[in-house]
Amino acid sequence: MIVKNIPCSSKTASSGNCGSITVPVVLGPTAIGKSAVALSIAKATGWDILSCDSRQLYRGMNIGTAKPTVAERASVQHWLIDILDPSEEYSAWRFADEAATIIRNRAKEGRTVMICGGTGLYFRALQTGQTEREPSDPMVREELTRYARIHGSHALHRELTAVDRATAARLHPNDTQRIIRALALFRQTGKAMADHVQEGTPPSDMRFIVIRLTMDRAMLYERINNRVDAMMREGLLEEFRRLRSEGYHRQTPGLQCVGYKELFATEEEASFDDAVAKIKRNTRRYAKRQITWFAHQVKGMEVDASLPSRALQQVREYLVKAMED
Repeated sequence: MIVKNIPCSSKTASSGNCGSITVPVVLGPTAIGKSAVALSIAKATGWDILSCDSRQLYRGMNIGTAKPTVAERASVQHWLIDILDPSEEYSAWRFADEAATIIRNRAKEGRTVMICGGTGLYFRALQTGQTEREPSDPMVREELTRYARIHGSHALHRELTAVDRATAARLHPNDTQRIIRALALFRQTGKAMADHVQEGTPPSDMRFIVIRLTMDRAMLYERINNRVDAMMREGLLEEFRRLRSEGYHRQTPGLQCVGYKELFATEEEASFDDAVAKIKRNTRRYAKRQITWFAHQVKGMEVDASLPSRALQQVREYLVKAMED
């Protein structure tokens, strides 16, 4: 069964407007089973998958990001995976721009692109057309990065608190990348981060059909713990050490992800078991924040993913029917 968007006419294709493009979307917290659902549906329908995951962008970070396998990516066209080195930065606004381009280009070919992931800010930027007024200066960011290497991210967080309390309150003191971004913008302009974000115009040529996967909290936390154990067996520590041998460090944007940043402690006095326990704890906390964010920020049909086969059937039937409407 192939379910697809109708290709644009030559006139609309040349103008960049493909009429109404239906975009299936599967969102949910980490470890809930989004990728398995999306992959199964994509194989059955002939759809592409566009990753909405801020970590799977990075090359060489495969195990800790639960990236689709080589075989899975060979069976279904995936987008926005392995497009950056761990040292590179990325933003929600860049995601929105690149995702929209991919969706429109594939629509011209009659192809449907399904969004799948858990980075809610990325999806919201695409759905709402949110834009950034002014990019931060790379030289200022580099200066702040050097400062963080010497004094630590907590020192930068204290500085951010003094000039942009609202942004500092929502950022963890260890979130060096976002702290640097906010401070760089303030140093350039004297304005808080919120003043640099403006609501744009939602893409008029796209219709998003959103599924939000949910699950009993205790069950999800158990899945997270089990998945972290599986990642360690698959060689996450060795993957981390390889990245370190390539010169990546604590302030490297990619290695500030949960699952990698905790492993720096193994190079000091922390035990391997302590690091694994922190990965589990931080992943559970991240999932909790995702659940709260999706519940308040994204409208869509909720599907209980506790029984994978039933959830898959519900999601597939809902999305396929929506494509035909």
